[in-house]
Amino acid sequence: MPRPLLSTYLQKPDRFDEMLAEDGGIRGAWQPFLAHLDAATPEQMRHRLDYVRRRILENGVTYNVYADPEGADRPWELDPLPLILCPDEWQELASAVKQRARLLNAVLRDLYGEQTLLRDGTLPPALIYGHNNFLWPCQKVKPLGDTYLHLYAADLARSPDGRWWVIADRTQAPSGAGYALENRTIVGRLFPELFRDLRVQHLASFFRDLQQALAHWAPHGAEAPLIVLLTPGPYNETYFEHAYLARYLGFPLVEGQDLTVRGESVYLKTLNGLRRVHAIMRRLDDDYCDPLELRGDSALGVPGLLQAVRAGNVLVANALGSGLLESAALPGFLPGACEKLLGEPLAMPSVATWWCGEQAALDYTIANLEHLVIKGSYPSQTFDPL
Repeated sequence: MPRPLLSTYLQKPDRFDEMLAEDGGIRGAWQPFLAHLDAATPEQMRHRLDYVRRRILENGVTYNVYADPEGADRPWELDPLPLILCPDEWQELASAVKQRARLLNAVLRDLYGEQTLLRDGTLPPALIYGHNNFLWPCQKVKPLGDTYLHLYAADLARSPDGRWWVIADRTQAPSGAGYALENRTIVGRLFPELFRDLRVQHLASFFRDLQQALAHWAPHGAEAPLIVLLTPGPYNETYFEHAYLARYLGFPLVEGQDLTVRGESVYLKTLNGLRRVHAIMRRLDDDYCDPLELRGDSALGVPGLLQAVRAGNVLVANALGSGLLESAALPGFLPGACEKLLGEPLAMPSVATWWCGEQAALDYTIANLEHLVIKGSYPSQTFDPL
């Protein structure tokens, strides 16, 4: 068992330790990795750190931070030591996230359709109708394949007892997949033997499934579907990922001005004329996607896009209006919605949440302000969390 590497490691009792068990022993999934690190010299570790920094700079991996005094293109920060999860825990985690994705897809289907969750009080109408990302023009617009969320991401955290909790849901245009792939590529080259011996799960199948799903549901008839990735442009905070994913997936990277709607279909402007677009993987917020029906001052979207969606002539992933589910007030109502829509308990809990639009929740919040984080229920409420 490697001990020199851990001689100065301090285990903190008030939080869950991913590497060490409560008795101080190394968790099984970490043992081969730490044995490998323990055999490396300090010089070898410095070379590995230098390699990570060099690859990030050479590959142009950046994250744009608005109004950042250090500049717009901040280099991506990557810890070369990965988080290691055993297969059983990963499968349990993946199953819970899949259930949550199914639930949120069903919630969107209901809110933009029959609205049974509002009629029976499972969700408060004031919370939904007061949300600026509840898009009235999308009401009764049924997406192709009845799928609202082709991509879903969740922010997760562990409690001190080791249980996983959902901190936030990302349903509008979730980012991170491209950064995860680049991270895996770099770290995999740092520890090639370990990746082989530990049989680390590959990411390629996720992206292959995404390509196939978009191609399958795109309304292309007999012709090969043209799928594009719609970006706000190079000043967006995750533009590196937009370009990276477009190249990796083989999708043209386009901005709103590169597309046009003719006869309720979307076309890509090319030097050889217009090409029919069958699916759009978007990286624009909902209301910026169509200045004709959603946000009139948007210079980033495609006029008439929503009508093309309404006519069933183009697939947009994720569906327009899906940003509604990113409300910080919604997680507290998901257990009831899960029982109602899926007939099963919610597998992974959200962090405890109260919506102050309800009197009982407001009274509790006021009485416990020193123990709580206060956030706006809607994106239009831009004050910093308290």
